[in-house]
Amino acid sequence: MYQPFVLALLRSPRQVGAVAPSGPLLARAMADAAEPAGRRILEIGPGTGVITEALLDRGAAKHELYLLERDITLATYLGRKFPDINVIVGDARTVSNLITPDKAGSFDVIVSSLPLLNMKEADKVSILKQLFALLGHNGVLIQYTYSAKAPIAPILATRFGIKGTRMTTIFRNLPPARVWKYCRDHEAEVQ
Repeated sequence: MYQPFVLALLRSPRQVGAVAPSGPLLARAMADAAEPAGRRILEIGPGTGVITEALLDRGAAKHELYLLERDITLATYLGRKFPDINVIVGDARTVSNLITPDKAGSFDVIVSSLPLLNMKEADKVSILKQLFALLGHNGVLIQYTYSAKAPIAPILATRFGIKGTRMTTIFRNLPPARVWKYCRDHEAEVQ
């Protein structure tokens, strides 16, 4: 399981954005926050599939789960590991070209392992704009970070009309991680 991760890390450490694959406690926390049963889910940056497994364990349906992986080696690995799940090879910066709401319908949940705090601001804004366009009106984005800061800065959250809630901190992950849940701020829409 670790070999595909290590190879991806060696090829592009900035793209991977982690020193180790997500641990099982972080994966469970992400799945718990996603509440995947009966929902259409897009997982961005699934890596070795640890969070994917947790989503399946929590009731995600294979035919309602889409994985978007940029690294071809990891995508191939995921395709063999999860042959009944839609694995898409591509970059989150062009997600709207790879998955359109017309083709896949709106997603209820997007689970992201993207290193948002390591990204250029323009890339982050572009990706978030595309992700929220793929989410249904009541959809949620689940994102983790290794930082004490929110993965989406409050000023950017306001710009997108979303609100974030820190769900939990996993101290027994390497490094410790925080899980955040973002949804549209319906109260702000009314005002």
